[in-house]
Amino acid sequence: MSSQEQLRAISLIIVLAALGGISSVLVGYAGRLLGTIPVFSFVGGQLISGLHVLWLVLAAVMVRKPGAAIVTGAIKGLIEVSLFSHLGIFSFVVALLEGVIVDLVFIFFKKKSATSILLAGGFASASNLIVVQWFFLPSLTFLVYFAAYLASFLSGVIFGGYLAIQILRIIPTNLTSLRED
Repeated sequence: MSSQEQLRAISLIIVLAALGGISSVLVGYAGRLLGTIPVFSFVGGQLISGLHVLWLVLAAVMVRKPGAAIVTGAIKGLIEVSLFSHLGIFSFVVALLEGVIVDLVFIFFKKKSATSILLAGGFASASNLIVVQWFFLPSLTFLVYFAAYLASFLSGVIFGGYLAIQILRIIPTNLTSLRED
């Protein structure tokens, strides 16, 4: 990898992590607001959780190197913590875990196709519930957890995957390797 390619990769990671960190703080507070609506009390935040992983999916596809989503997630998490995210230090843990999941999905599929992008968004979005459930949620019924994980997965497919695909299709081809399937 040439120094110009390395600089491009680092720049993309930093820009996407910054955009993700700033927007994720707002998304987190919007999710808490949705949670105050009685019908969405336990799944409100999960309905928009896919917006947290959009930036990680974009980084993984645009940088095209294993670990790009992990690094982006780590930087994104640090930015969220410094901006007083509602989860505090756990924002770092959540963002890092989401980055690990995105990279693992792309390693498993070996190709960054529309299907792998959708699944990376879905699984990474649902992974945030692992940390939230472990540290913040009271003991609830299986049905409530199932609904929350399903809402989060679908949000990740839509906002983390489908939206990423649409963004990648309008970005000049020299910035991304995504092609029509």
